[in-house]
Amino acid sequence: MVVSFLAGVALTVLVMRLLSRRSGTSRVTAPGDAGIEESITAFGEQLENLVFDPGAPGHTEAMVADYRAALEAYDKAKAIPEDRPNREARVAAALGKGRAALVRLDARLGHRPIPLDAIEDDLAPAPEVRASEDRHLTAGRKPGEYEILLDRPEPGGYAIADVTYRGDANFFVNPVTRTDGTFETGQTIVNAQRTYHGRHLVDPSITHFKVKLTGESCDWSVRLLPVSAALPLSGERHGRDFEEVLSYDGSRTRVTVQVRTTGTWRLSFERPGRRGGTDWIHGLGDGMKELNVPGSGWLVVQVPDGGSWSLQLPS
Repeated sequence: MVVSFLAGVALTVLVMRLLSRRSGTSRVTAPGDAGIEESITAFGEQLENLVFDPGAPGHTEAMVADYRAALEAYDKAKAIPEDRPNREARVAAALGKGRAALVRLDARLGHRPIPLDAIEDDLAPAPEVRASEDRHLTAGRKPGEYEILLDRPEPGGYAIADVTYRGDANFFVNPVTRTDGTFETGQTIVNAQRTYHGRHLVDPSITHFKVKLTGESCDWSVRLLPVSAALPLSGERHGRDFEEVLSYDGSRTRVTVQVRTTGTWRLSFERPGRRGGTDWIHGLGDGMKELNVPGSGWLVVQVPDGGSWSLQLPS
């Protein structure tokens, strides 16, 4: 009975702490400190938007512990004095632990495996990878090999990865599934040697991207977007180069694709929960083909650098 009372008091304190953050005022900072403060503020806003009642039925001790760890990490990051040596690194480390706690909490709530680096309690940026106040953006400028956790705008669901690259290094991106029960590396989705920009549909099973650069000069970024960012296809749509994700909201139909290119191109269709895998067609060089689409979902068109494409629904 005493244990239950103390647990209830602890949960009440957690909720009061979060509510007090919502009514707090932000302090004035020096211009050079703005990036650090933006990172702290962004994480605080993430906590504010979190819908989680620690005392609700069905929430386990592990869930509450993760929730508490996220709050404590935020408190720690805010409390680091401005004149503390290596303040930026200390804040990044504290927020990394907080983000790991939220990733664990989301996985437990969705009954999904927990990514290993969240189990290790540290989602601070990898060396040579720039931190950002935008938690869905990861970027870098130095050659090397990095494995970045995909922080999805809609946890547990599909997402769109917006990938940009500029430089003269070889740039590769591979999807990775790394959890406490699985470790798999998928086929390369980006292989570029110069300027590149493309969007990729990311399955919920993918937890990381492996980014590899071999060369001297490079500037890259990966931003995770909600699937609502897909371009709508309601009549026809045109584009150039690389990869694009389009959404189709309708009944069974067929899509006509026309392509002008000297390389290999591909058009595929995918929708959540559909059995039987992905439908796709492909070709080499200029061509026109039709893809049968069984209903609402996403179309992914891939055309090499220098090419152009057109998608059209029946009139």
